[in-house]
Amino acid sequence: MNTILVVDDEKAVRYSFKRMFEDEYSIIFAEDGGTAIRTFEACEDKIDVIFLDVRMPDINGIEVLKRIREKTKNIPVIVMTAFGDSDTAIRAMKEGAFDYLTKPFESDQLKDIIEKALASERLQHGACCNVSECPIHLGKAISGAEVIVGKSQAIINVCKMVGQVANTDFPVLITGESGVGKELIALAIYTYSNRKGNPFLAVNCAALPEGIVESELFGCEKGAFTGAEKRRIGRFEQCDKGTIFLDEVGDMSLYTQAKLLRVLHDGSFERVGSNETLGTDVRIIAASNKNLPEEVKNGRFREDLFHRLNVFPIHIPPLRERIEDIPVLAEYFLSRTVKETGRQVKGFSPEVIKNLISYHWPGNVRELENIVRRATVVAKGAAIDAGDLILNTELYKKELHELSEVVGNIFERAVAAGNTADILHSVVSSVEKTLIENALRMTNGNQVQASTLLGITRVTLRKKMQEYNIPSG
Repeated sequence: MNTILVVDDEKAVRYSFKRMFEDEYSIIFAEDGGTAIRTFEACEDKIDVIFLDVRMPDINGIEVLKRIREKTKNIPVIVMTAFGDSDTAIRAMKEGAFDYLTKPFESDQLKDIIEKALASERLQHGACCNVSECPIHLGKAISGAEVIVGKSQAIINVCKMVGQVANTDFPVLITGESGVGKELIALAIYTYSNRKGNPFLAVNCAALPEGIVESELFGCEKGAFTGAEKRRIGRFEQCDKGTIFLDEVGDMSLYTQAKLLRVLHDGSFERVGSNETLGTDVRIIAASNKNLPEEVKNGRFREDLFHRLNVFPIHIPPLRERIEDIPVLAEYFLSRTVKETGRQVKGFSPEVIKNLISYHWPGNVRELENIVRRATVVAKGAAIDAGDLILNTELYKKELHELSEVVGNIFERAVAAGNTADILHSVVSSVEKTLIENALRMTNGNQVQASTLLGITRVTLRKKMQEYNIPSG
């Protein structure tokens, strides 16, 4: 019979484990961290799985986990807490926890995790014992760094992945819609890595004109091109021993992609206008809101580069798919804004929370932050009420209705003309062109504002304007 050590200062939790599993497993209990360490030292050879609470009166669970990992890497440790937060999840996984659970949990969930842990433990003592030779060690967060806020299982899973990959040098590819917080996740990976304290540089590939991206990343020699009046040291050279974050990597040209592939392969590159090969030791984290496999299929992104970047993928779900995080994020943004402005606003009315949860959030976390900041400034009372909140719900519904009418008209004209062979592409292209023309008209031709309004990059907007022969002036 397998033996489970359950460490928790709550009697009710210990009783629950006993009631649910005493017929299937041998269960040992410890009610505090000190007892857990002594029990582990006395019974290490007998223990197969450990369940470990985080908050305990003497030694906290993360410290107990460290002590256990100093002795063995083989016993699966499941960290559990009623106060889930991103920092604890990341730290637990970095210390080598098998999993991280938030209370309350169901017996089926616990049974499943126990069986997975036992299977892992058996593998580590069998033919695949080399798995245990790859421990992950914990680093501490940089003081003042922004935190990942949320309590949904989706965001906890993201934090667990951050903890697992942080202290490796694996390339990471972060995907998700605009505004979900991809750079924040990249910063968290850096913050908890062995490279913290060395440079962290972020490059928005979509914000740089195509001819500038290469020199920005790899540097250039004086006279390499018009305007290159002196030697420029590129980001990869500046970031030696550090971490570089390539945001919107899907907007990078195929030529620059080839040079990036070489850096990933052996760390070498040349400045623009030079034949001298330079080397750099850089950890690369990339992000994109595009569907990169689809971009590969359409020939716009190199397949070999995609596989090099996609060693450890992390997908951040949109805010509308993790509504449990909305009230927590709103409170977080409120507290930050209150500190900045000195406003005496204490919270939100129930109606506001209801409205926030039911909203579709096309701009994700970034949109939520902006809405809360504005509401905090205009609020007249101690709490933000519905009148202080500006959500684009009605505008959104009106736009969708108008768009559906446009699509219907285009479809009918295409059918009437007998153009059914490629009707989907024809309709999509017509709608896309109409949206871009309307956005440019609304912004008086300002491409930066139009791209923001459409939720695409300026580079993408320019490409679409060329594709549809939309004049820039």
